[in-house]
Amino acid sequence: MSDASGGRAAADATGGAVRVPALLVMHAGLADALLRAAARVYGPVEDVRVLSNEGLSRDALSEAVTQAANGWLHGGLVLTDFWGGSCHQSGVIASRACHGVVILTGVNLPMLLDYLHNRDQYDTHALADRLQQKGRESIRVQHGQQA
Repeated sequence: MSDASGGRAAADATGGAVRVPALLVMHAGLADALLRAAARVYGPVEDVRVLSNEGLSRDALSEAVTQAANGWLHGGLVLTDFWGGSCHQSGVIASRACHGVVILTGVNLPMLLDYLHNRDQYDTHALADRLQQKGRESIRVQHGQQA
């Protein structure tokens, strides 16, 4: 899905592209590890927040995700590790409370790298669709060859 702009990034008051913000919400230390791995490939990463569910109740996690998303003027992405878990459910709660929040689950390193390369080029919905496709394309089966 994209808006009337054809999926191009929204513009700010000066006409510049608006960067789609992202919050990685994952179990234990997975979000930190994924962002560190992305930085090793991409280079220094700015403007991506991470949040672990570790030590947080479902309500506290939902409040933290909603609070982060409240600061997004044009929406943003909540990137989670898997569908249906507490991290995903917290994103759902935030999407109900905050305009323009899109949740993307099953996030892997190729998806995060594509996000970093394209977060200034697309609007939130078009970028989410692109990342979903990138995630699908990055999962492959390669059978070994016998010697």
